[in-house]
Amino acid sequence: MLTGLVSTQAQANPLELCQPSAAGSLSSAPDAETLTAAAANAESILAVGLADLTAGDRALEELGSLPSTSSSIDRASLSAYCSAAGEAMRIAQEGSATRAQSFLIGALIHAEDAEDREMQANAAYRLALVSAALPVRPNARSARASRSAEVQRFVSTRSADAAASSSAPVPCVDLLLSDLSFQSNWAVASKSLECSIAATSDLEQPLPVARAKLQLARVTLTEAGRLPEARGELMREAANAALDGVQSAASITSADARFEMLARLTESALDAGIFDDPRMLGAVNLLAASSDGSASREAWRMALMGRLLLGGGELEGAASYFRQAILLESQAAQPLRIADWHLLLAEADPVNRGNHVMQAYRVLEEIRPLLPRYDTVTQETMFQLRMRPVFTAAVDVQLENAASEQNSGSIVIAQQIVESFRQAEIQSAFGADCVPPRDPVSLSQLQDGEILLYPILLDDRLELIYAAKRPGSEVEYRRVTSADGASRDRIEQLVRDTTYSLGYGLDDDWIDGSKELHRLLIEPIDHLLGDDSSLIIIPDGILRRLPFAALQNEAGELLIERADISVSPSLAYTQPGDSERDRPQVLAASLSKSVELTRGNFAELRGTKREGDIAAGLGNADEQSGAHLENFTASDLREALGSQPVDILHLATHASFNGRSDRSFIVADGEAILLSELRDLLGANQLRGGLISLIILSACETALGDDQASMGLAGSAVQAGAESAVASLWEVDDAGTLELMTHFYRFYAEGQGRAEAMRNAQLTLIRSDNVYSDPRVWAAFTLLGAWR
Repeated sequence: MLTGLVSTQAQANPLELCQPSAAGSLSSAPDAETLTAAAANAESILAVGLADLTAGDRALEELGSLPSTSSSIDRASLSAYCSAAGEAMRIAQEGSATRAQSFLIGALIHAEDAEDREMQANAAYRLALVSAALPVRPNARSARASRSAEVQRFVSTRSADAAASSSAPVPCVDLLLSDLSFQSNWAVASKSLECSIAATSDLEQPLPVARAKLQLARVTLTEAGRLPEARGELMREAANAALDGVQSAASITSADARFEMLARLTESALDAGIFDDPRMLGAVNLLAASSDGSASREAWRMALMGRLLLGGGELEGAASYFRQAILLESQAAQPLRIADWHLLLAEADPVNRGNHVMQAYRVLEEIRPLLPRYDTVTQETMFQLRMRPVFTAAVDVQLENAASEQNSGSIVIAQQIVESFRQAEIQSAFGADCVPPRDPVSLSQLQDGEILLYPILLDDRLELIYAAKRPGSEVEYRRVTSADGASRDRIEQLVRDTTYSLGYGLDDDWIDGSKELHRLLIEPIDHLLGDDSSLIIIPDGILRRLPFAALQNEAGELLIERADISVSPSLAYTQPGDSERDRPQVLAASLSKSVELTRGNFAELRGTKREGDIAAGLGNADEQSGAHLENFTASDLREALGSQPVDILHLATHASFNGRSDRSFIVADGEAILLSELRDLLGANQLRGGLISLIILSACETALGDDQASMGLAGSAVQAGAESAVASLWEVDDAGTLELMTHFYRFYAEGQGRAEAMRNAQLTLIRSDNVYSDPRVWAAFTLLGAWR
């Protein structure tokens, strides 16, 4: 626990000194020497970056509990202190992305008041890193806070200054003048990087400028991948940032740093589709001058030369360079890029594409344990950079080899690759040491009426792999390609439009999208569905955000009316579950009071006590057949889980995905409980009766996560030791949650399976002919993991 951040009268800490709300109202602070020393010590700890995720926690301890004095406020030392606090909070396992953002904005305000350009650049760069990684929306029940009084004061002052001046806007002032709370992650990150570039350019330091321009190119490329309608413009912006960065990198004194920046910037420009700009050839020539002749660097240079030729259509010349890159990389002590070069050779040698892609897949499986979780410079996950493209290409090749639906050999291989893909993604999110590989559920375990569906999003089409067990027959294993060639871009746009309308809109725009998604995703298996069907979906990418229950056919019939539905992050991390059981033992834990933590402030929750009573009574608040811990603590939960077996753990409290799976948490009275800590608590229960059958996370948006999360907080709960979890995809009011949970527990107590009980609870609301029939209420909830 970060006890050093708990305020006392005689101590100062980042919560007091660095929040924007405190920046202009400080009456006292530690002296400049104390702040500078604490910042320097923290920075020395943070120097390892994301290679050691405990460094952030140790740095926060270093920054906490400083002696508070009445000395004059030194803005420069405060800026250095708050910048270190923001970076520590960004990477700490007990950290918070939103708190980090707040501290760094405070650091920027202090730096602006001190006119310290170096600290401006540093804090703004770090603000970009944390902003780019924030979830699309906050995952706690509390609403996003409005702009603080101090930021508002800063805005008012600087707006007046700007009005009185005819000069062009200053990027750092422009950043702070903006209301960041309603801007996209990319918008905040790009504004922050423009601030960093402008401040650093004044100092004539080429390395930080090149680094910021590289980061700007990378975050813009990521945004281009998310927004196909603006892709062309965003790709041009990314290319310009990268090529501008090449000019800065050319002036870097250190040959090692110069090569690294030049190679990364050139690669980013190529990723943005730039091949004929004369600066590209100049960058490659600069690389030759900066290379130390090592195998891995020469391989990288050869690969970039090959990509330049490949973009110009010179396949034979490009293939020659890629073969040289593969040979050189194979001579390196750790050939971490060799799969990339095989994948590029597949593009340059289309006749033998399948062989090259599968070789890339095989070597990736060999080197995957050696890959770090994060890129040391750009902070991108290695899963996104190095693994996803290879896995996707390998699946594509195997499905192309499946010439007909009856050719099951390649389909089986494709399914195995997809499962390996999902496991790699989960291991990337949690760390390979925490999540060892597992064997997937055998298809022979499917029972009559159970259908397993893998939707696979490829660039140019949607592929479906499914396995179905019909009564009296063997498991049917098939592959279907979308008839109209639906692309990844089209599917992603449909999902975004549908889920936004359902989760955050007040219109019926979601209906058209749900029907189109039903046609693409469900219609090919429509003949298998019926009242006794169970549909288990292993969604790909953005499909994890989709409320499958609300998909409807052209006749307006909802998918939940035709089958039980569950989703799974990976078959390897779930089992079907046991449908034979006694009356379940329930432990409910609720939090109704407001709580202020290092990670954030969490508002009062008025409906959670009633919700806990209903859970403990299995749908009847007056029975109390289970236990209900009101305003619980971690100690309360540990004692309850350790004293008797628990089948269902119902958590009616705030929960947060918190920007990274390994630091997802639930909120208790006065403390946060990490999912990793919850896993340890569940271990005590396992010693007394086996796995938790079901965890219910009724906090808002708990099923959401980012691309590395593989189901967000609910997926974390399953990984933490539950057979299954129920979570919500968007905010649902207390009354709707209570209504659904009342029916769910009643059906589950009667002996229905998990997916069946959830389906019947949702159908009850659908047929209620009142406000609860709105899909915005019942469709938010999804079951992950075991379905029986």
